[in-house]
Amino acid sequence: MPYLARARVRADTAHAITQIRRAIDDLLSAHGASSFADVSPLQRMWRDSNTAGRHAVIDPLVNQEVYGKALLGVPYEENITPLI
Repeated sequence: MPYLARARVRADTAHAITQIRRAIDDLLSAHGASSFADVSPLQRMWRDSNTAGRHAVIDPLVNQEVYGKALLGVPYEENITPLI
């Protein structure tokens, strides 16, 4: 896959993860404090999504920068991460 397409996939993935985390936060707010009980499935979803959403490969700010630089034609070597 070409570099620009890979950068776009990373940016799109980061955006999707951000939207998922926001949706889960909305569910937690609607459900109240009991959402954080150990037996609550929402607590597990919240914990898992927040843990995964902070992984370097899908960090929204990193991926937006990578994609922006790719769109501007900044050479691959000048990217902020060698993961792409």
